[in-house]
Amino acid sequence: MSAEKIDRELKKRINQFKKLLKNEEERESFYNSICGSEILVRIEIFLPSANPEKYYDGLFLYLNDEGKIVSAEYYYNEGGEGAITKLEGDSLEVVRDLFEDELSLEIE
Repeated sequence: MSAEKIDRELKKRINQFKKLLKNEEERESFYNSICGSEILVRIEIFLPSANPEKYYDGLFLYLNDEGKIVSAEYYYNEGGEGAITKLEGDSLEVVRDLFEDELSLEIE
C-alpha cells in the first residue's frame, strides 16, 4: 500500500472525526458502531546508565487491560544512533518476572 493511499484515508477519517465533534447525536451513533477495541498501554523504563551522555538503554513494556505484560522491546542508543529489538522467549519471561508485579494498571 502506498504512503499516498494511507495519507488520503487518514485525511478522510480526520475530517469525519471533526464533523463528529460538532454533532453529539452522530458522535453517539459512531461510538455505537465501533465493533470493538483493545487497551494496550506502553510503559517506557529508562534503565540506569553509568554514562547517560554517551549511551542509554531501556525497555518498552506493553500491558493489556489486566496489567499483564504481553510484549516488550529493548532499545539501546549510543552517540545518537539507536536500535530496538523485540524481546521473545526466555528474555521476555525474565522481564515479566522482574517488572510485572511492580506495575499496576487501573482502568475504569
